[in-house]
Amino acid sequence: MKILRARFVLPCAGGEPIVDGCVAIAADRVAAVGRFEDVRSRFPGGAVLDYRQAIILPGLINAHQHGRGLSPLLLGYRDDALEPWIAARRRHGPPDIYAVTRLAAEEMLANGVTATLHANYSYGSDYREELGETARAYRDAGIRATICIGYQDRGFLAYENEAEFVAALPEDARKALRIPAAPPYAGSVAGTIALMEEMSARFGDAPLITFAYGPAGPQWVSDEAWTALARDAARRGVGLHFHLLESPLQAAWCRKAHGGSTLSHLRRLGVFEAKTSCAHGVYMSEEDMTLAREEAVVVVANPGSNLRLFNGPPPVAELHRRGCVVAVGTDNTALADDEDYLAELRLYASLARTPGIEAIGPSPAEILRTATINGGKAAFLSEGTGSLEPGQPADLVAIDCARFEAPDGSCPRNALPLLLARAKGTDVALTMTAGVVRHARRREDADRRAHWRHVATASVAKRETRQDETTVAAIQRGLRGLRREV
Repeated sequence: MKILRARFVLPCAGGEPIVDGCVAIAADRVAAVGRFEDVRSRFPGGAVLDYRQAIILPGLINAHQHGRGLSPLLLGYRDDALEPWIAARRRHGPPDIYAVTRLAAEEMLANGVTATLHANYSYGSDYREELGETARAYRDAGIRATICIGYQDRGFLAYENEAEFVAALPEDARKALRIPAAPPYAGSVAGTIALMEEMSARFGDAPLITFAYGPAGPQWVSDEAWTALARDAARRGVGLHFHLLESPLQAAWCRKAHGGSTLSHLRRLGVFEAKTSCAHGVYMSEEDMTLAREEAVVVVANPGSNLRLFNGPPPVAELHRRGCVVAVGTDNTALADDEDYLAELRLYASLARTPGIEAIGPSPAEILRTATINGGKAAFLSEGTGSLEPGQPADLVAIDCARFEAPDGSCPRNALPLLLARAKGTDVALTMTAGVVRHARRREDADRRAHWRHVATASVAKRETRQDETTVAAIQRGLRGLRREV
């Protein structure tokens, strides 16, 4: 039995803060929450961890990222419009996938994130091996992770008329693109379902690791594949997470292909028979937002990524106004180019404010719900994830109060508004998942992060060159031409 004592404990979004509170933990679960003197009398033999300089909250949930522990800038991909930015990744083979993913997990834990959704991603090598290394890295780090098994069967270079797009490229580029390449992900629906079977069995003894399907997005996945994957997801009781209307070019393609609401089209395909969440949604229509609310589709906002990749801000104020369930992810492309989830949450909260004298926007409790309970829904975690109620997983974060204390050292009983306005990732004093301390400002924690950063960085320098600069630049010019036609 462990008892974590804190200046304040906030058991859940909307809950009352407990002054001189504590959380009692038995094995991997919360046993009790309350005032320290009361809980201590119930469990007199419990070992006390003293965090009276901090406020304890449910662990934060990064609901959309891709396991890139090194930022895209450090991987060699400058900020650009989304489609040319994706094309730039064709230049290189994979880094050490375990090391890069492990670093992502360690950075999230250091920033108070206890759970995450790893969205579809492939480095273009053996996808089965990539998935195995990804899951192993999250498992070893001790972060709770839902890993999406990706799928794509179209839109590899351009969203439509790919043959015409390639034909318009310079001869050298066309020649380079004739070299056979392995299909992304598993290469077929049957292969994807088989991977779900294999990975679920292989990591069945890892309680923090679960899997979901990750069809890349409407412009990348055929109607038949959507239906098949959703049907299998519903049968297994697993989730389905996808990218939605992230860029102007994607929005134009979806309008042309679907003749209206993209989510209405996916509903016709039976996609919402499964539990679903989507990322970005920058160009969701009013009908899309209505359907997201009606079908309980969690929309994961990635505001920093959207701004950096020239897509504009996500419509979070309107989503909030319409009562949609919204979570937040860093997309490994946060505005500050780091994994400071609290900073990205602050950006989301600012964008969710509707201009006007009425001052309409999410309350502090709603912002915390976005980062905890809603994130759990987006990642298809068990009911109640995102709270510290007895019986729930002991996933929590302790955040040092120093940054939001008054000059005399006092702190208001309701410190949540100040915490959300001022706290940073560096203020995280402790991160715990499943009752195990994963980060606590210890020398060993700093050394572990430094080790994996060194290994990941060294592997990036050793990547093979897959596509020459001239070919990639030609593809990017062609994609920019498409944007001008929209």
